[in-house]
Amino acid sequence: LAPLKESTLDLAGTLRVFLECDGNWSEASARLEIHRHTLRYRIRKIEELIGRSLEETGTRAELWLALQLDN
Repeated sequence: LAPLKESTLDLAGTLRVFLECDGNWSEASARLEIHRHTLRYRIRKIEELIGRSLEETGTRAELWLALQLDN
């Protein structure tokens, strides 16, 4: 999660909401109060920073666990 925390955007918060919404773009963007395109940009940025795709269930599970342990 370290690369996400170094960003000026709240990428860790964005990731948390995205995962809480089970990857539902509309629901996550509404909860974050941002446009869906902005959410897509942030998710792409997260994927670039961690070098993994959020399309993969294993990646989502690992990141969810990391976010829970980070609290």
